[in-house]
Amino acid sequence: MRVNLTVTSGPQLGQHYHFDQHDTFIFGRSSTADCPVPNDGYLSRHHFMVEVNPPVCMIRDLGSRNGTKVNGQRVGCVQIRNGDLISAGASQFRLEIDAGSRTDMGLILCVGCGAEAPKMDTAILAEDDSTPVQWICGECIRRKRQFPEPPAGYLIDRKLGGGGMGEVYLAREIATNRLVAIKMMIPTSASSSRVRDYFRREMEILKQLKHTNIVEFLDVYETAYTFQIIMEYVPGTNGYEMISKLGRPLALSEAAQIGVQVLSALSHAHHRGFVHRDIKPSNLLISGADTRPIVKLSDFGLAKNFRDNAGFSGLTMQGDIGGSIGFLSPDHIRNFTKVKEPADIYSVAATLYFLLSGQYPFLNFDPANAKSYAIILENPAMPIRARRPDLPEAFDKVLRKGLEKQASDRWHSAREMAMALEPFIG
Repeated sequence: MRVNLTVTSGPQLGQHYHFDQHDTFIFGRSSTADCPVPNDGYLSRHHFMVEVNPPVCMIRDLGSRNGTKVNGQRVGCVQIRNGDLISAGASQFRLEIDAGSRTDMGLILCVGCGAEAPKMDTAILAEDDSTPVQWICGECIRRKRQFPEPPAGYLIDRKLGGGGMGEVYLAREIATNRLVAIKMMIPTSASSSRVRDYFRREMEILKQLKHTNIVEFLDVYETAYTFQIIMEYVPGTNGYEMISKLGRPLALSEAAQIGVQVLSALSHAHHRGFVHRDIKPSNLLISGADTRPIVKLSDFGLAKNFRDNAGFSGLTMQGDIGGSIGFLSPDHIRNFTKVKEPADIYSVAATLYFLLSGQYPFLNFDPANAKSYAIILENPAMPIRARRPDLPEAFDKVLRKGLEKQASDRWHSAREMAMALEPFIG
């Protein structure tokens, strides 16, 4: 699948932008936008974002002053289709989608009930990808999420929770009586056997990550409906639930201990070429006493492998964006396909900020608001001492360095940030 954005009117008339894989495109007056138009006074600095994630293209207005229109209608966040016209300020774009030359697209049927796949759900393959395509309809996805079938040799005990990438269940391995966690992940669009094979290979590589502060990945199974990720079971709670149950933000020593452990896990992973890409309070699994928390970092690699590379879902994933957006770095938003280690360091700082204050690092930040992306890209983080004046200035400086807009201005490594946090453990 190829997607083209062509400027049909405005200062950048005739300019073309091409996408053939999961990517984002930001338009606005800012020099950091993918299409900067600094002299258009009707534009916001970051006006709108298009996310191309085959087979879906989404457009999101970034809280712009004068709005974004699709085919003349002002929009917030909608799916866009072949031939749609996007208008912002003095510029207009035309969207063109080339689904390739395969002729069997209309023959794809749901592997559950046999329903025929809509055209947009099947237009995902490059012309040279002749591997079989699998698709699951929305009703079958709903039923399978309600009544999951575990891999052979496992019994499901109960549901532990869920999010944008799937539901998690507590299960028991029958042969060993060992408790494990199983994450059931259902692709939301048609997928070729090539991308499914890629996902399985990438998940197998994650077995290399052996660290006391990383949830161990044990195995991956695939059924006609799901990918089933078998992981170490960690009793306890997550970061969100912890401060909710406590009824208060964390004390400095508690947060510093959590931060040092998470950064230790990241130091181990970064030295082996792994970037987490989705650090947030719900991905910190915490056990032990409140004053001596033991942390394990979960969902390593899933944001990259399941969403960004396998072509299943992305930043606009329903149910996930509200939990994640407040912890994403500016560099992640601008170009998530090339996210590096500094993005993880930013997310750790944003997560500690939240655990210490119960709020995001920006004034009046609402992850559900259209302006949330633009705020992260443009606004400075509010010093933690503005919300927690009891915290020392030296600690405030540690978080502010982690939350710098430019990756090069942050801590140079996870280990360096961990060393800066260690004096606050007490």
